[in-house]
Amino acid sequence: MKTRREFIQGLILSVGGAATLSACGDKAPAVTATAPHNPGRFYTGDEMALVSRVSDLIIPRTETPGALDVNVAGYLDGLMSDWASAETQRAHRAALARLRADLDSAVGVPFERAAQEAAEEALAELDARAFEIDQSMEGYRRFKGWITQAYFATEGGAVQELKWVALPGRWDPSVDITPA
Repeated sequence: MKTRREFIQGLILSVGGAATLSACGDKAPAVTATAPHNPGRFYTGDEMALVSRVSDLIIPRTETPGALDVNVAGYLDGLMSDWASAETQRAHRAALARLRADLDSAVGVPFERAAQEAAEEALAELDARAFEIDQSMEGYRRFKGWITQAYFATEGGAVQELKWVALPGRWDPSVDITPA
């Protein structure tokens, strides 16, 4: 069960995230999971590469845009630099360091350079451990939630994936009202 604070943080991220996305979306370069990454405003180049690869594995491109297509890494970079408290930033950096160590160890090379199948398998095992066994992996669970919330706060995630429509159904601006 979520605490009220976690619920409000998720709500802020979902509703208020569009403003952050517009602030960082056009400025952030397109990223790929395997290309070298420039540092963001918060993330180092290595952290940006890790965030991009993990995001791409969690929400890959299908018939709809994936996490890389909507720049989830840039979105999260903006949130971390503009929104997150110093405590949240420290906890997130620590979670990324642990995630990197676990994933690099599982694949035997830097995770960003691992073959697709090995990367998918390593992340699936870590995910299962984080959500079923290892309660010390709260940082990863929170990070995964931020990835999905960031994705669905973007136009690609909301409109194309969720099929969000501003005004569903027919709208008639002037209708006669008659008694029933």
